[in-house]
Parts: sequence; structure tokens; C-alpha cells
Amino acid sequence: MKRFNVVNEGYNIEEVNRFIDIVIKRLEKLNNENAMLQAKISSLEDKLKEEKVSEIKVTEAIMAARETSDRIKSLAREEANMIVEAARNNANAIVHEALLNAEKTEHEAMLLKKNITVYKNRVKNIIKSQLEIADDLDKYDLDK
Repeated sequence: MKRFNVVNEGYNIEEVNRFIDIVIKRLEKLNNENAMLQAKISSLEDKLKEEKVSEIKVTEAIMAARETSDRIKSLAREEANMIVEAARNNANAIVHEALLNAEKTEHEAMLLKKNITVYKNRVKNIIKSQLEIADDLDKYDLDK
């Protein structure tokens, strides 16, 4: 705190005036700094608001991207399940067709075996009958 010199009827006016001038200059400087700082605060607050808006937009974009990603994953899973199901159905149809073909082939093989057996028996019977005829021919005397 400033102390003034005392003169006859009070303080020295020149000293007080110089001090007041110094105080005025400091107050003006402080007011200017205060105004400058207030402007800077206002500017920073505006920037902060812009950043918050940007942050909100980025957050919304991230959420939208997540939702889209989740939908794409879900659709991909559904499509994969459909492909697997179609492949299973196709495989079942192929197996069924193969079983039918195998059964048909087995039946045809069995018929062929049966026909071969019948044919062999016929050939045996024909040969047997031919042998009997040959034996009967021996009974007849052809020299007479």
C-alpha cells in the first residue's frame, strides 16, 4: 500500500496525482487485458461448442457405422445359413439319387446273375439232351 508524505494541510497533491495516474494506467491496462481475455474466453467457448458439435456428429457417424456393420453381419449370417441349407438340401438330393442308382444297379446285377444262372441251366440242359441223343444214337446199329 502506498504511503503519501504529509504536508501542511494534508497529503502532497502532486504525489497523489502521480499515484492516481499510475493507478489509472494500471486499471486501463488491466481492463484491456481483461477485455482481451474475455474475447479469448468467448472464442475458446465458441471453439469448444464447435468441437462438441463435431464430437456429437462423429459419435453419430460411429453409431451409424456400427448399426450398418451389424446389419451387414446379420445379412451375411443369414445368407451363409441359406447357402449352407441349400448345400445340405443339394447334398441330400445327390445322396438320395446315388442311393437310388445304386439300388437300381444292384437290382440289375441281381437280374443279370439270375439270367446267367437260367442261361447256364438251359445250356446244361441242351448239352445234356444232346448227350442223351448221342447216347441213343449208339444204341442203334448203323451198320445193318
